[in-house]
Amino acid sequence: MITNRLIQTKANFGKMYELTEANRIVGTTKIPINLRTQINVSIANKNFKLQFSIIKDALSRFNYSKNVKLLPFQIYNENNVLIGSLCERRTRWLFGYTFFELNYNDETYYFYAIGLGKKGLKIPLYDSNDIQVGLIEKDNVSYDNKSTYTIYTLNRHYQMLAFLFAVYYDNAYYSPNEVAYKSKEVNYEYTLNKELKSKYNPKFIE
Repeated sequence: MITNRLIQTKANFGKMYELTEANRIVGTTKIPINLRTQINVSIANKNFKLQFSIIKDALSRFNYSKNVKLLPFQIYNENNVLIGSLCERRTRWLFGYTFFELNYNDETYYFYAIGLGKKGLKIPLYDSNDIQVGLIEKDNVSYDNKSTYTIYTLNRHYQMLAFLFAVYYDNAYYSPNEVAYKSKEVNYEYTLNKELKSKYNPKFIE
């Protein structure tokens, strides 16, 4: 099991993140000021660009089927070649739950955000065979709008995918572009959908 910490080091006038392992920086992310539509990621000598698909997102707002894809980002490699995508999906438009789909080359993976109150936010990562291969945990407490996560994965490939998703997710749902100084925020999230909650397996990291 590989364990990493994802630490947001900058939240104002642009964002920056560092992925650490045993006190070493193994990955970085930069999001330009007021440009939440583009995310630049570097890990294991690989560089990626996540680009928000404005047209696809606009069209999705008129789609009320379970196949709708919201907050779509395209993933490009360092040669600007399209290699994947990230998006938010729903099992059903009404009374369903939200999950996330990541396509990388010919592989498909799924992330499920599950709020457990004081136990924190848990985001298990599953492959296309419904086998869990990773887990992302978000800290409940943030300082100066900076998020922190712990990431557990079974190998380096899943580590990279979890890193890509975590910065996409945090950029979309947390750490607003606001100036904060010596601030502290405690956030508890709760998931009520039993089917969604069943995706979390606490024994995964044991």
